[in-house]
This record gives sequence, C-alpha cells and structure tokens, in this order.
Amino acid sequence: NSLVGENDTLYHLGDFCFGQKQNVYGTARNYRDKIRCRNIHIVWGNHDSFSIGNLFSTANLMNTARWNGSEFVLCHYAMAIWDKMHRNKMHLYGHSHSSAEEMLNEKFPGRRSMDVGVDNAAKLLGAYRPFSVEEIIDLIGNKKGHSLDHHEI
Repeated sequence: NSLVGENDTLYHLGDFCFGQKQNVYGTARNYRDKIRCRNIHIVWGNHDSFSIGNLFSTANLMNTARWNGSEFVLCHYAMAIWDKMHRNKMHLYGHSHSSAEEMLNEKFPGRRSMDVGVDNAAKLLGAYRPFSVEEIIDLIGNKKGHSLDHHEI
C-alpha cells in the first residue's frame, strides 16, 4: 500500500494466496480487501483457485500491458518465445521465485524478460515489494533481446 495508490493499476502474476480448500475464497477476500488499489489484474498461477476471479478487475491465463510506449506480455511462467519479442515487447512472470534468473540469463543472454515476483524484488531491490514499471524498464528495457524463432532482433 505504500507503493500502490487507490487509482493505480497493479498486475499480480499468480499465486495470490494460500488457504484451506474450504475457505480459499475467504482467505483471498481478506488479503484483497487489505490492498487499497482498486484496479488489480490477476494472471492465474498454478496455486490459484478460479473461484477468486471476481475479486479482481480481470483474471486471465495471460495478459498484455502497455505503458508509455513500452509493451509487456504477462504470464505466471517464464517463456522462451512470446508475441512481438522481436519488436521489443518485454515478458514478465513470477512462478520461479527468482530461482531461474541466473540460468535464464545464461541460456538467453540479453533477454527482455524477468521475474517480477517479490522474491526477485528482494534480491534486486532489497525489499519484498512490487516492481514499478519504471524499475522494470530500467532493468531490461535496453537489453538487445534474443531470438529463437524466424525473426531477427
């Protein structure tokens, strides 16, 4: 809440919360009500129950976002190839809790993708918190990218 205002837009890339199976909705509702931001979009994670979808502005398996001329593909999982990656579109995900970043950087040098989960924020920014879009662009926006399909970067 100290970083996200009531009228901001927040994207949550999955695994919103855990709760007892019989009360997952109540647990999710409790956490959602504590976030003052009204405009939250969830991208489903492997631990999310579809029953909580109505707590969010949108709920999707994948999403896209634009900000100030930058475009993003949002998914819970890291992908090697995504839509318009050859045209500077960036890819954001969260499933791996920052544990895959070193390997992915080695396998895909210059990639314009990153784990934006709070674990990676703690590693890169020193606190468990959301990334701002400006921080994401500073970290990966100027990388050259990689190409595994027929497109040239």
